[in-house]
Amino acid sequence: MKLHPRCYEPLLHRVGGHAAHVVPAENQPGHDGAIMPHGPAASDHALALMRAMIAVAKADGQITEEERERLLDRIGCAEFDPDVMDWLTREFRAPLDLDAVAAGAEGSHRRAVELYIASVEAVDLDAEAEFAWLAGLAAKLALEPAIVTAIHRKLGVPAPAG
Repeated sequence: MKLHPRCYEPLLHRVGGHAAHVVPAENQPGHDGAIMPHGPAASDHALALMRAMIAVAKADGQITEEERERLLDRIGCAEFDPDVMDWLTREFRAPLDLDAVAAGAEGSHRRAVELYIASVEAVDLDAEAEFAWLAGLAAKLALEPAIVTAIHRKLGVPAPAG
């Protein structure tokens, strides 16, 4: 599925803007080395970010209606695109899969940082299971503890213990 740019640009700009304060830009195919990927890579990356956001919200075993609304608000125009809503509904129902979320980084350190940032932004971090999920995600993405601390500091939220 490919998203319309109006659906993913705000998400990619927000997450990429935070990442720019934590790690340097990188030049890879589909990425201009600035804040965000472009073209088909942008749509794919946005879907990976959305998957990460939904997964952390499910980490405590449930997604409340408040969390669901918050996610839809952060994701953007999903309610106006039936294909995106169908995809999101499937993601909300899918079992947690740390490997699938981490695969969204596609071997890019910058994308790994952005996946982690999107995950942190997605929830209030009020459950131990969410902290545990983030710790597992950081490990799976091979993020250095200093990067994880910098992300949490930048976003003004507590970091997982450990």
